[in-house]
Amino acid sequence: MKMMKVIEEHKSFPEILADAAEVFAEKIFLVEQNREYSFHAFNRLVNQCCRMLAKDGVQAGDIVSIILKNSIDYLILYFATLKMGCVISPFPFHLGGEEIKEKLVGIGPKVIYAHAAQAEKISSKGLNVKTVQSDKESMMANKLQEFSDSEYPHPSINPDDTAFLYYSSGTTGSPKIIEYSTRSEILAMGSLLRSAFIAPDSSHLCVLPLGHTAAIRYSIWPCLLTGSRVILFESFWKARTDFWKIIERYKITFVEIVPSIVVALLNTDYKDFNRETIASLKFIGCGSAYLSKNLQEKFETKFNVPLANMYGLSETGATHFDNPFLPNRKTGSIGRPLDIMEVKVFDEDAREVKPGQTGELAVKGPSLLRGYYKNTSEYEACLKNGYFMTGDIGYVDEGGIFYYVDRKKDLIIKGGVNIVPSQVDEALLLHESVRDAATVGKPDMLLGEVIKSYVVLKDSKTLDTKELQRHCRKLLGDFKTPSEIEFVAELPQGPSGKILRRKLREKEFTKI
Repeated sequence: MKMMKVIEEHKSFPEILADAAEVFAEKIFLVEQNREYSFHAFNRLVNQCCRMLAKDGVQAGDIVSIILKNSIDYLILYFATLKMGCVISPFPFHLGGEEIKEKLVGIGPKVIYAHAAQAEKISSKGLNVKTVQSDKESMMANKLQEFSDSEYPHPSINPDDTAFLYYSSGTTGSPKIIEYSTRSEILAMGSLLRSAFIAPDSSHLCVLPLGHTAAIRYSIWPCLLTGSRVILFESFWKARTDFWKIIERYKITFVEIVPSIVVALLNTDYKDFNRETIASLKFIGCGSAYLSKNLQEKFETKFNVPLANMYGLSETGATHFDNPFLPNRKTGSIGRPLDIMEVKVFDEDAREVKPGQTGELAVKGPSLLRGYYKNTSEYEACLKNGYFMTGDIGYVDEGGIFYYVDRKKDLIIKGGVNIVPSQVDEALLLHESVRDAATVGKPDMLLGEVIKSYVVLKDSKTLDTKELQRHCRKLLGDFKTPSEIEFVAELPQGPSGKILRRKLREKEFTKI
């Protein structure tokens, strides 16, 4: 039987797709709304889409943007863009129209393929928007029927050229557009596969937005490379009530989620849950935001399913994998670096600190971003001694296992003392009535900053702020207990489910 080449032997993504379509041929690659698509059938759809793009005037080197809901339409366009030698610039579907429009004007894509709801919001002078998705009809399927599905001759592709322009929600600053090359993504995938992250013939449940890097990197590419299957849902919220039944039905082996989904799963009453019926599920990955030790252990205790930290940034891809099958695994850690990553912990002067001491996580490796699109100065400002400074505070223990503490810019400086917001959040989350929490610094004339926490209560729960402050004092002491607590219906989140503390900080600092 013909074998799939080692990923690093491929020079481009069109080669990877062609190889998979030949080697895995009639195996099922994608399942969406009970419709199955084999590797070979999916490649034929991509060929049709390449011809549709060509008819729209798209040529090799052009930038193509996609703003669609999770769907086979999205993936067909994504792969067709790469097959034509274009630069793909996807955006999460749920971003606000004005924010997307601003970035699109700056990027200047040749064509923007959008859902009808977004097309209406972003249509303006100078933007070539084509509506290819609607909740009322199968627009893409109809459009593709007029084109041949024979193999589309892809152009020669320089693996060091920019192939991806990814939107980053800007957790600590203004949103950015990140450049990645073909080579960097191929090397990243090779490293992830060597980490025993996925075995051949796996089955992934994909519920995160395809416009975010995690869904593509942790499910779509790994499944394509291993002859595995993707069960695609529009969003987690479409699958929430039947989450464990879906895993049982499709014999799911892996799901990538974010901490807000962990909270949702813990707060959903799954009366018929039975771990034995989902024996296929090896582990669940969690990334995009801080996963506390308490939340991780609470999930593993309740469901008896390993919940592994998948640490990385939009700028770096996966850098660490908290492998749940290693004998010395430690909950609360982000695990060890992948084999192509070099990671150090630096102090303010970019000097490496000793194990156990906190500092800023700094990473180096061939899979990192090429830069920020049209913003060289901001990219260069992130580099020190050849390392990319993540903006994350963490430490490494004597055994080489890394720990994430918090975002550097999220630190609260109260009376000259650094306070880690996530530590306060974790104490709040230990209260039985609290569903979610986010803590920020609030300007104070005397202390510089004081601690303010925004808290979301569980359904039907009521709680007095003083009672919650007493709870915090028992765990944190007086100094780290929030001076102010505000109960809110929800916390601001980015497209990937990451809590945007900067939005809460901005809210406080505009009151000055």
